[in-house]
Order: sequence, then C-alpha cells, then structure tokens
Amino acid sequence: MQYFKKQWEVFKKKSWFGKTSDILFILLLIALLIPASRREIRTFMSGLLASSPSVIAGDKQAALTPADYQWGFTDMDGQEFKLADFQGKPVFLNFWATWCPPCIAEMPDIQDLYDKFGQQAVFILVSDESPEVVQAFMSRKGFNMPVYRHRYAVPEVFASPTIPVTFILSADGRVVVRKTGAAKWNSSSMISLMNELIGQ
Repeated sequence: MQYFKKQWEVFKKKSWFGKTSDILFILLLIALLIPASRREIRTFMSGLLASSPSVIAGDKQAALTPADYQWGFTDMDGQEFKLADFQGKPVFLNFWATWCPPCIAEMPDIQDLYDKFGQQAVFILVSDESPEVVQAFMSRKGFNMPVYRHRYAVPEVFASPTIPVTFILSADGRVVVRKTGAAKWNSSSMISLMNELIGQ
C-alpha cells in the first residue's frame, strides 16, 4: 500500500502533459489485454510504421520461369486461372489474410493503387481463407480488388514464411519489388514505378 501512495504522490507532482501521457499509456496497456482491441491497435501500429518499398536492383531481379507461370489459383467464384493468363502485363501480387493486422493495415493503400492502375496492370491478392470469410471482409471494408485462392503450391520465387508478402512483376517477368510486411503502396515512388512498368 505504501508503494501506491508513493506513486500517487509522484503522479500528483507531474505536469499536465506527464499525467496525460501516463494515463494514455495505462489505457493502451489495458486495451492490449483485450483481444478485440489488440488487433485494432496492431493494425494501426503496422500502418503507422509502414514505409514505401524499394525496387530491387536490376542485376538482382529474379526472372520467372515457364514453370512459375503455370502456378494456378481460383477467384472467389471458383473460376480457374494461371499466372500465364496475365503474362505480358505488370502484376501486383499480394499474399494476405483477414486475421493478419499488417495485411489489413496496408489494404487501403493497395486499394488506392488498384483504383489508379487496375485497368492497366493485373492485381492478384491471394488468401487461403474461405470465399465466404474473404468476401465478407472485403464487403465490410469497402474493398473491390480481385481476390484469389491457391490451387497449387506457390512457386519458390514467391515462397515466404510470413504474410503479408507482396511482389511487383514487370511485363517481361522480372520480380521488381519483393516486400514482406505492411507497406505504403500508394507512395509517390510506387506510383512512379507502376507508371514506368505500364509504359514499358
């Protein structure tokens, strides 16, 4: 009890800013203990810490093989596609899930990029979740990017132990960007890159 009295005395002597900071910190700790608010806080922090991805240097860009282009996936209605169906166009490929805070954090930026370039480039967002879960999430958030499910194992060039992971492919099949974690996809540098890839 004596400890709490001492802490109260210290708290009373703090400035208005110091008291406010302490109260906000305590509220944040409490919110982190509640599962529902924990996810929202993690999503917010992921978005706050996200940065614009960098382009891979030309000599280090992996080139897709004919086998990579045979990778298949289905849309939410079950229609089958292969990556080869989109060969010759720039591709924005993102692996994500509705339960993943960094994935959710970057979705508004991906939607912005899709709104700007969805007619000239291909956007493929891949989730392992059921169509019902994915469609409910997309509808609730107001997103309209095309979402797909795996049909076969992901090619080695796209393998990643974590999500989100995103790849931007050039029309001639080079991996120009590989980004793990949330990113600022609607940054000026990414918009410039997309314009460049579409113009090639």
